[in-house]
Amino acid sequence: MEATIDAAQPNREPQPKPDIRKLLIPLGPVVVFGASNFPLAFSTAGGDTAAALAYGCPVIVKSHPMHSGTGELVASAIVKAAQKTGMPSGVFSNLNSRGVAVGTQLVKHPSVKAVGFTGSIKGGRALYDLAAQREEPIPVFAEMGSVNPVLILPEGLKNRGEQLAAVYAGSITLGTGQFCTNPGLLLGIKSEALTNFIAKLSEAIVKIEPTCMLHPNIAEAYESKKQNALVQSGIAVGADYTAKVQSNYAKQTITTVEGSAFLVNPTLHQEIFGPYAIVVQCEDAKQLEHIISKLEGQLTATVISDNEEVSKYSEVISTLQNRVGRLIFNGVPTGVEVCAAMNHGGPYPASTDSRFTAIGTHSIKRWVRPFSYQDWPNNLLRMLLKMKIL
Repeated sequence: MEATIDAAQPNREPQPKPDIRKLLIPLGPVVVFGASNFPLAFSTAGGDTAAALAYGCPVIVKSHPMHSGTGELVASAIVKAAQKTGMPSGVFSNLNSRGVAVGTQLVKHPSVKAVGFTGSIKGGRALYDLAAQREEPIPVFAEMGSVNPVLILPEGLKNRGEQLAAVYAGSITLGTGQFCTNPGLLLGIKSEALTNFIAKLSEAIVKIEPTCMLHPNIAEAYESKKQNALVQSGIAVGADYTAKVQSNYAKQTITTVEGSAFLVNPTLHQEIFGPYAIVVQCEDAKQLEHIISKLEGQLTATVISDNEEVSKYSEVISTLQNRVGRLIFNGVPTGVEVCAAMNHGGPYPASTDSRFTAIGTHSIKRWVRPFSYQDWPNNLLRMLLKMKIL
């Protein structure tokens, strides 16, 4: 609650200081939109719902229609838990519908005070604009798109290229690429080691058996965006799974492009949600830094480095820090630890407000506001704000 007490100083000159005490209070009812790609972790009983309930905000979930059955099962468990623990009736609701009508009504409802969303840039931005147009605008905390750039520095590439290729083939295809932290953009400086890495990555990724995407809409969007990327100028295909697959299975693809072509084509900067990644071959460190500076806001960035070479790229790392919410060293972005230090957010369009995280303890702060009492009688204050009478 971050209770803060500034005791009065009645004898202060030239003006007495008032007694001021501050704490955080709930915003009010929160609407949570179920995530298309996370039927559990970011939907009915996901982090948004848990964080809002943790601070006393009633929650109305607009369930995602593509996993409405799962949503109903989880909602029934939440309602039973609320009853068992004596929580007020209506502290949690779950609504199902196709289309946008119910979601629009919820965002416009005067009693709703905040919105949580995980999904596409198009969907998140639509909700953000809708909330801003209300007579009383409300905050929308949307976690949207990210290509999660991976910066592979020369020494790391030279020393561990084949190992990195195997690791990133697994990360790109993990969960059929349906993670918001999927590494969709790999950046390296032209060298023989980079050429070998692309070959090994392409070789490794086609050996992985394709898997099923969560629902047909995701599969269709993946294929459509991938085909659009493949016809862009300067794109070369490094690996493309060509064998026949079952319906809604995603075929993994690796593409490459010169740094100059990537810079002038914003289409190549966009997220392709699925097992797809593009390797950008930069001319030098200067072009690498320029490319990073032109990227949209991202959730994460990863730096692969050996022998402390990262210290030679301080300007590149500084530029990268301005574009992302979390920097990873010698790892993969897939997998997000839920803890107090985690930040899952970033500059727009990774999220609508880069000051907040969607994962971890501090995600609660999206659903609160600071409130101060001035010269309020000590006996009428909440326990946390009361001063002991000596």
